[in-house]
Order: sequence, then structure tokens, then C-alpha cells
Amino acid sequence: MYWLLIPAGLFFFREKIAQILAPILPQVGALRAAFFLHCGLLLTASLYIIPIEFVGFGFIKRPAYLMSMWFTTISSIFTLTGNYGHPPTPQGFSIKAPRESFQKFSVQLQPWLQKATMSADFPWLFFSLIFLTAYPTLWALAILGRRSLWSVCTVCARDHPESRLFKLFASTWQKLKAREAEVLDKSALAEVMLGLWLVVSIALPTRQILTCFLYWNYLRIRFQVPRSKPAHTKAWMLLEQKRKSAFSGASLMRLRMT
Repeated sequence: MYWLLIPAGLFFFREKIAQILAPILPQVGALRAAFFLHCGLLLTASLYIIPIEFVGFGFIKRPAYLMSMWFTTISSIFTLTGNYGHPPTPQGFSIKAPRESFQKFSVQLQPWLQKATMSADFPWLFFSLIFLTAYPTLWALAILGRRSLWSVCTVCARDHPESRLFKLFASTWQKLKAREAEVLDKSALAEVMLGLWLVVSIALPTRQILTCFLYWNYLRIRFQVPRSKPAHTKAWMLLEQKRKSAFSGASLMRLRMT
């Protein structure tokens, strides 16, 4: 869980970091930076998914997984900043009265947080932080990869349609875009199924109790966010229908056997 201290440190010292890096790095907008980070996730996730361990490069897989999670974390922060501005920094923090200082800061942060938590990007920040400290899982990378692919292709189709690399994928993107509603529904179903698998895996030696608890909080947030609620509602309804169908089938089988 010590990994979670890094984004907190980046947040509280972001102004100092920006001052140090300003002469070195070019000026890139927050949303533009998020686009490049989504590209980075697609690259590192591919390195993890491709079975490169068979050619002696298995040592790359763990760093590739961690980089994928960090790319999602930082891209979500940049997207939230680009859409809602920078969150307020603590002002007048006193070591002698930390409780009062935290209460004052929470009041300052609340208006920004209310807008950010109901956005579509805040849950993904939570998602990446959960799996940053969890066991590597292909399922989580597939869910994040679908989101990054959608973000990258949407920007490229709008701003860089003549890009040579995008032209190679343009026909596939058009087919995927035409089935966007279906893809989003299946992606939401995959998120719910991952939560169910984490519950089942509690009975296994590889159990992750804290990850399971945090992930179900993530699913609750996704169900509450207006943009993702319709797809997650469909996913839960589909699972309920499957459950009823399986229960009816089992009952009918018992009746026939008697």
C-alpha cells in the first residue's frame, strides 16, 4: 500500500515539481498529456499480454504491468485537471493544529471533489490505484486497454485522421465505433464479472480481501456515475436473468428426476 503515497506526494508537491520540470519539458496541456499516457498504456499493456517470456523477456512483464497502472493513474489525474481545473492546495496548514487544518482543507476541497467524483474519469483513478497494489491480472489490463483504445482512437479520428499509424487501424476503429453501445455494455459486464471473481477467489490461496473490498466500492461508484450507470444496470440485469434461468433449469431438472 506504500505505492499510494506516491500520488499523494505528487499532488501536494505538484507546484514545486512543475517549477523544476518547466525548463526541461515542453508545455503540454493536461488533456494532451492524458492522450500520450493512454498511448503509453496501450504499449505497456501489450508488452504484458504478449507471451514474451517464451523468448527470454519475462522480466519485462512486471514493470510493464506497473507502468500500465501508473499511466492510467496519471492520465486520470490529468483528465480531471483538464476538465475541472486544479484541486485546491492546503493553505495555512499548522502542525500544532492538524485536525483543524484538515477540516479547513476538506471544506476547500469539497466543491471540486463533488464535481470530480461524478465524472467518468474519477472511478478509473480509483481502479488503477486498487490494482497498482494487487496481484497482476490480465482482466484488469483488458478493461483499461479497451478504455485507452477508445480514448486514443477518438482523439486521432478527430485531430489526426491523416496519421500513418492511425490509417492502419482506421477501418477496424470504424467497425468498433459502429458497435460502441455493445462494446461498452460488454466492458461493463467484464467489470462486474471481475468483481464476482474476486469474491470467489477469497476461497482460494491467492485471495485478495482488501482488493475485493475496494473493488466493490469501485463498482458502487461506477453504478452511481450518470455516464456509466446505464451500462452497469444492463450488466446486473443480464446476470440476474442468467441466475433466474439457471435456477429454473435446475428446478426443472429436479422435477424430472423425481
